[in-house]
Amino acid sequence: MEYYLKSSKQFFENHSDSRLKFIKKKEFLFLEISKFINNCINNSKEVFVFCAGNSIISSNIKSDKINIKEINKSYKNNHDDNITYKDDFEKKDIENCDHLIIADIEHQNNPALNLLKLSNSINDDARIIILSKNFFWMFIIKMLKFFFSFSPKQNNFLPSSYLSNLYSSCNLEIVRSEKIIALPIKIPFITSFFNKIFRLPILNWFCILNITILKKINTFSGDQNKKVSFIIPCKNEEKNIPLFKNQITVLNENYEFLFGDDNSSDQTKEQIDKIKNEFKNKEIKFYNGPGICKAQNVYKGIEIANGEIIVIYDADLTVSFEDINFAINILNNSNADFINCTRMIYPQKEGAMKKFNFLGNSFFAILFSILFKKKITDTLCGTKIFYKKDWYKIKKDISKWGAKDLWGDFDLLISAYKNNLKILEVPVTYFERTEGKTKMTNVIANASRMFWIVIYSFYKLRLKD
Repeated sequence: MEYYLKSSKQFFENHSDSRLKFIKKKEFLFLEISKFINNCINNSKEVFVFCAGNSIISSNIKSDKINIKEINKSYKNNHDDNITYKDDFEKKDIENCDHLIIADIEHQNNPALNLLKLSNSINDDARIIILSKNFFWMFIIKMLKFFFSFSPKQNNFLPSSYLSNLYSSCNLEIVRSEKIIALPIKIPFITSFFNKIFRLPILNWFCILNITILKKINTFSGDQNKKVSFIIPCKNEEKNIPLFKNQITVLNENYEFLFGDDNSSDQTKEQIDKIKNEFKNKEIKFYNGPGICKAQNVYKGIEIANGEIIVIYDADLTVSFEDINFAINILNNSNADFINCTRMIYPQKEGAMKKFNFLGNSFFAILFSILFKKKITDTLCGTKIFYKKDWYKIKKDISKWGAKDLWGDFDLLISAYKNNLKILEVPVTYFERTEGKTKMTNVIANASRMFWIVIYSFYKLRLKD
């Protein structure tokens, strides 16, 4: 079956001169698109770009290797040694790609079949990036075509609102969606500022272009025997450490426990040693935290962990291991990449969370829901679960969000979103701390730091070139 619509092929062949003039005139738009796409991909090794007269967007894509399928040879531009044009493609051409950019969906002969073929060929960690137009703007563009020959008058009517229904039938699901470009006319200084302002919530409804990032839906059952590493940061938890005995004895043999003592002034280390000696048949490890903050303690533990799944678990045991096992099963048997446990769904045990902390957490949950464009209910739950292989993506963005995250919760969540991981919330019951005191003190100072991280993250993810 022919890949492109016959009407599109004829147009781009017969109007190459006028189309190339249009591209040169609107080069600033394609530059803005490619810059934003760079903000959606991270440390890319190989990209495949499907396009129709707009391969210019590849000129600023940052990747070690770029393959391009273009509709006509007149639009090929080998401006860099890492770019290769392909008239056709096979499974071997895309199975090693980490990103596939589809900028020609309105000109494809059968978009549904093409998407299904891609989803069957890409690896599990690859992401497909679809460029589509806003429903309202499609009518404006259709009218403009009668006066200016910059695109075929007949092509697929595929607004982003319809495409969202198509993806699931092609074994794909949305992990992230962005909207850009509200002013397609170049006015020095004004256009750039205007387009950035319209990336803000509500205003972005008027943007022309929708950038949707998809991942393959894995329908097979996950491997239940993956090794799990519990990262347990400790700071003056001598009374809580012995409570782990009752849990460790009944947990899966394929679990390892890494206790990181962060320069405790009490007998925390001695209590950890006791557990190690008492349960020699269990994988219990001790490591010295850097003594800087909880986040750095956790990150060191992740680095030395041997498990395929990482569980960050606070030493206060305020979340039951029964709920943790349930969340691990969700990760194993769903298409999620990152589990954010939430304490805000089930009724909390009396005294488990202070009212001021509850209000602050609710406030940041609202901000994250706006930032992620999906409902987030708990950003500060210390229990987070993800694959070790994804840590190598996440850690490259750690501490790059305007201020050092002392606790790590925001660092992990935002970096997971930046790397297009599917974030799923799993509810857990939150119990009151049995022994010791919470380490979340200096609430105002911590809240100010966290607020700045969210604001800077929004700037970096949406507004920064």
